[in-house]
Amino acid sequence: MGVIDLTGEICVGVDVGGTFTDAVLTDGAGIWRAKAPTTPADVGQGVVAALEVAVTRAGSDITSLLPAVRRFGLGTTAVTNALASRTGRRVGLLTTKGFEELVSFARGRRVHDEEGWLTPPPEVVSPRCTVGINERMDRDGNVIRALDPAEVVAAARLLVDEKGVEALAVSFLWSFRNPLHEQQAIAAINEALPDIPAISGAALHPAIREFERTTFAVLNAYTQGAFKGIDTLAADLAAKGLRAPLLLVHSAGGSISVDEARRLPIGLAESGPAAGVSAAAAVASKTGSGDLVTCDMGGTSFDVSVVAHGQPARRTRGELMGVWTALSLVDVESIGAGGGSIAWIDARGMLRVGPRSAGAEPGPACYRRGGMEPTVTDALLVLGYVEPARFLGGDMALDEDAAFEACERVGKPLGLDARDAAWGIRQLALAGMIKAVRSRLAARGLDPRTHALFSYGGCGALFTPSIAAALGSPRVLIPELASVLSAFGAATADVRRERLKAVLAHFPVDARVIEKDAAELRAGVLDDVAADGIPDADRQVTFEADLRFKRQVWEIPIPLPDGPLGDEEMVALVDAFRDEYGQRYGRGSIVLNAPIEFVSLRAIGTGRTLKASIDAMDLEEVPAGTPSEPVGRRIVWVDRGADGGVDVDVHSGEELHPGHVVRGPAVIDATDTTIWVPDATTLEVSPHGTLVLEART
Repeated sequence: MGVIDLTGEICVGVDVGGTFTDAVLTDGAGIWRAKAPTTPADVGQGVVAALEVAVTRAGSDITSLLPAVRRFGLGTTAVTNALASRTGRRVGLLTTKGFEELVSFARGRRVHDEEGWLTPPPEVVSPRCTVGINERMDRDGNVIRALDPAEVVAAARLLVDEKGVEALAVSFLWSFRNPLHEQQAIAAINEALPDIPAISGAALHPAIREFERTTFAVLNAYTQGAFKGIDTLAADLAAKGLRAPLLLVHSAGGSISVDEARRLPIGLAESGPAAGVSAAAAVASKTGSGDLVTCDMGGTSFDVSVVAHGQPARRTRGELMGVWTALSLVDVESIGAGGGSIAWIDARGMLRVGPRSAGAEPGPACYRRGGMEPTVTDALLVLGYVEPARFLGGDMALDEDAAFEACERVGKPLGLDARDAAWGIRQLALAGMIKAVRSRLAARGLDPRTHALFSYGGCGALFTPSIAAALGSPRVLIPELASVLSAFGAATADVRRERLKAVLAHFPVDARVIEKDAAELRAGVLDDVAADGIPDADRQVTFEADLRFKRQVWEIPIPLPDGPLGDEEMVALVDAFRDEYGQRYGRGSIVLNAPIEFVSLRAIGTGRTLKASIDAMDLEEVPAGTPSEPVGRRIVWVDRGADGGVDVDVHSGEELHPGHVVRGPAVIDATDTTIWVPDATTLEVSPHGTLVLEART
């Protein structure tokens, strides 16, 4: 591709995954990428290793490159891993007296454990570390019982000295109406115990629903320690010459500064999947596709989201690693069906796949790093989908014998040989993926026949054509940067900050009141974006209104029109809400003249940044419809039994150019991914290098 121009607009994007750390590097004229094993003990080692490989491929070295970088974006699993492994700080909770068991009750929710049993959600704050404070506000924010700061300090000392608490969360009833008591409590704790982080629920998320507001504060306190690795990485990169600020991708798909992430580490949860969905929307727009289901298959999970009219679907509350909480994030559903997901036999004698993962260490059996249990990657190797000598372009050869032995061990108690066991592993993983995709579409009332599947991640393209066939989706799109798309997203995400204010009014709503609230939120969110280093000309603010029918539980965010708000705009807002509600739940579910509530107003501040673009890829074209020449053949097992193998053409991903056509069944071996083209399917390469798969009729 040539040598990188160190005087160009150099952007770097890195995504730290559960198994691999991906890096993307561009100077505006070319793009280079690389993978390196993730280093859980020290995230920085994997980041630097991946970056060094990419820089070497670009014909430079990291010492020369870093001072020239103008944008460095990072997606990280540090916070997600702390939640998943339950290795966060020991948290204490101060709440309104009489509501000490609010979090442990978890609203009666139950989640599936690894054995499939329903159990209470995993604990992030122990009931023994929860203390009720004798204070009270009413629903309008009026003080009923004043807070005694001495009582707060005594409770905090008790939790720290006797319970070993390392961080405190404060969340009182109705604090979103009047945060006075939480402010007083935080001030008292900071003065008495300056070394103990204290988090206010109302300061983080001033919205109705005390449970979600409380768990949000608790989770933020819980994940404070997960940020240490990022601080160390930022310092290491600066020492190596990086002058550009490190931008971290957060759960809503935008970027934030290191300082903001330190204040709100829980916002980094699901940052990698969010970066991938945002990048998918940007890349797919180049092919004219605005309605998508994104399918990201990494090493530990399969993540599904929806892009409608070019915008990623978002939500403002939901489950995060088993805990129901408030958090603005890209609406991603994850299941344990990644390349490293382990196959096992449950107590009923049934074969299962995931959610446990082999991760980067020890990894699948075929990695030869000490892993002995069979994974999805091992199964794909046994079935012939993956070529052992070409994994990661030949940089990492796989042990086919180890994969066979692992699959044979799990299959033996079931009377299955290695290949039949591998086929079963793939089928179980595929069934879970189909269910997850169908669930996302159904939740938003969308027709799979109108949505293309956008496939990325290391081995996602070995499954998405089968998912599309099962759902009746018309096309599968596989970007040229499929295996490192989340890293590319980290190099493209604009700065995004949000502020929220509860409204709690029934329509008709006085537009002047909303205008006043909007002005207050606008000023605050512009200050936030400015603090992230965005100049005035690159700042923009938009608004969303959370609406619901009276006494319903769920709100729907509806964009507010630009410009001044009047009675006509309020009427249009109600009409837009009814349209969206009918789209999701059916027109027949709307009761005539049902009252509508304006629950909250949200300001979204965006800061435009320098970003990578797929236009930088200089791809050689061939005449449209030119057949690709195969480079070999191999047996791929598409069914169980002796007759399940099919002899298919093998194509080189490096030799596919815009205009090429491949007719299935075929396998495409690229440098860092493998693509399966099923029978009766045609693959075409678009001008931007995106592979477009469509079933032949």
